Amino acid sequence: MRRLIVNDYGVFLGRKGDRIIVKKHGEKTVEISAGNISQILLASKGIALSSAVLRLALKYNIDLAIVSGYGKPLGRVISWRGSAVQLKKNQYDAQSDWRGCFLAKQFARAKILNQINLLKSLAKNRKLTKPDLAKELFVLSEQILSICKKLDKIARTDLDKLRIDIRSVEAEAANVYWQGIALVLKDFIYFPGRKKKFDIPKDPVNVCLNYGYGILASEIWLSIEYASLDPFAGFLHADSPRRPALVMDLIEEFRQPVVDRSIVNIFINNSKRMQSFLDGDKLSKDGRKVVIESICNRLNDQITFQNRRLPIHTHILLQARRISDFILKRVSTYDPFVVKW
Repeated sequence: MRRLIVNDYGVFLGRKGDRIIVKKHGEKTVEISAGNISQILLASKGIALSSAVLRLALKYNIDLAIVSGYGKPLGRVISWRGSAVQLKKNQYDAQSDWRGCFLAKQFARAKILNQINLLKSLAKNRKLTKPDLAKELFVLSEQILSICKKLDKIARTDLDKLRIDIRSVEAEAANVYWQGIALVLKDFIYFPGRKKKFDIPKDPVNVCLNYGYGILASEIWLSIEYASLDPFAGFLHADSPRRPALVMDLIEEFRQPVVDRSIVNIFINNSKRMQSFLDGDKLSKDGRKVVIESICNRLNDQITFQNRRLPIHTHILLQARRISDFILKRVSTYDPFVVKW
């Protein structure tokens, strides 16, 4: 997927034939064929675009996404699609039967297994240079594996009660996982532990993580729309008018292999530089650029899953379609996306 990322104040997007023209202060900076891009990401205030660009984006099925200064998806413009009424009816019904409970556990399982595998990967890469750290990371990964096994013992059939049990297991696993990430980052930057957006973190690592999750959520949301699912009807996450629950469900499979991995690498390679990229509790323009480019590059990386080597962004789309197939009972199971270490 090729993206046009607009990350600067005072930029104007116009159209010339079937080409998108990007101008700043009246001077052309980029000219690109609409047929060569799949997404336009608007990541700054003060961006203007013409209605002709919107029409061109719709003509070429270009996703146009807008994110806040914290990386939160604010909205998108996508071409009109059918409503897939039967699929959505099945999606709502699945929230009240075994399908919803099964999916909720699979999303959580993928998240925890990917936490384990990322720690093991980080340990393997440090086996020769930092053997003590590698050993400690392997120990932590085994602790998380023991915690993950608790999911198999949860036998509830009520989705609301099941979520409570799963959240308890997730929290226990996350506590150990973020200890491991802190150990990896210790020599590069201070990481106080995981803090979400509503905690209003001020440290660079959490600010970058939250921004990265927002960019990933935008990608997940698009794939769920393409699969004709209702992004607000979730399984692991309860329905909420303020949050697309199914987007939050599917993102659990991709947090560690896409965002966590990218952000850890950023701070290992650019810790001093990233410290200067904070603008209060947000990323500066340069900080946004580094995080967006890192996440987008990772989404383009090819990974083998279910015997198919494809870019991660393609796997995301295929996972959304597999959720649809499972909900419609076209297949008997759903395998979550887990990256080998």
